[in-house]
Amino acid sequence: MNQEETRPQSGRFTCRVIADHQASFPDTLVFAAGDVLSVEERETVWSGWIWCVERGGRGAWVPEGFVERRGDACIALRAYDSIELTVSTGDILEAWEEANGWLWCTDRRGGRGWVPATCVEPYMEP
Repeated sequence: MNQEETRPQSGRFTCRVIADHQASFPDTLVFAAGDVLSVEERETVWSGWIWCVERGGRGAWVPEGFVERRGDACIALRAYDSIELTVSTGDILEAWEEANGWLWCTDRRGGRGWVPATCVEPYMEP
């Protein structure tokens, strides 16, 4: 059974970091349901993500399912925060949500953010 088969698709689970991840975007994009954003065409290795920009000019990758696209604009279907979580091998995280290969996690120091699912494995406390 591979790692993907053992990971729940939704709901909280504990995981251990198996590969370091350094947050790659210092600025974060935060929006609420109903916010209007523009969409820019950018290439990414992550399928299911689009680059959205708020009226103030701040942009970030957003899961396509979190917005309704309308040409070069989109409407937010839910609240979102693009912050990534920097993690190190061995860290224990709580994963709360999965979106297109990324997990929304919290760490034991109170940090929160998105982490690539490939950087973690399910973990059971001893």
